[in-house]
Amino acid sequence: MFKNPTLKLSLLIALLIFISLACARSGESAKPKATLAPIAIGSDLSQVDLCCAIPKEDMEVVMERKLASQPERFTYYDTPGTSGCTYDAGKDASGNAYFGYVALTSGSVYDEQPLYKNVDVSGIGAAAYFYNGPDARQLWVKVNDTLALVVAFGDSPNEERAKVIARLVLDAIQ
Repeated sequence: MFKNPTLKLSLLIALLIFISLACARSGESAKPKATLAPIAIGSDLSQVDLCCAIPKEDMEVVMERKLASQPERFTYYDTPGTSGCTYDAGKDASGNAYFGYVALTSGSVYDEQPLYKNVDVSGIGAAAYFYNGPDARQLWVKVNDTLALVVAFGDSPNEERAKVIARLVLDAIQ
């Protein structure tokens, strides 16, 4: 096809550069670009608005999907004194629903989780573990004796992405 070896080599080098740039960009996709707003923790966690603290753009980057709707506040399984934000990224062609959530709870909620296939995680908070929660694989982080954090993603759970968001939230907590 190419009779000129210099042209063939130049096209091959250009193709390799293009592939390298594409791979480099895909490796960055799970890293949020924005920093979180400071999260002031008081005696009433239900007053904390995680939806305002965590930019939806960060969740889209971490989830690798555009959100289908605006983030919504919620209480973690109707547990009084908790504060959370849920992120809906719609469904794929097979009907799988993609979602994520982040919630702040008391330390006692952390201690009361019915562990199932839990795996300890080091290097995040005072203690942390992953376990199969009622709706998704959850990362539970004990911030201190009185505060805990839970991060989950479904229908495509990703433990590394959950750790990214957990670290951002921990860094923002005041």
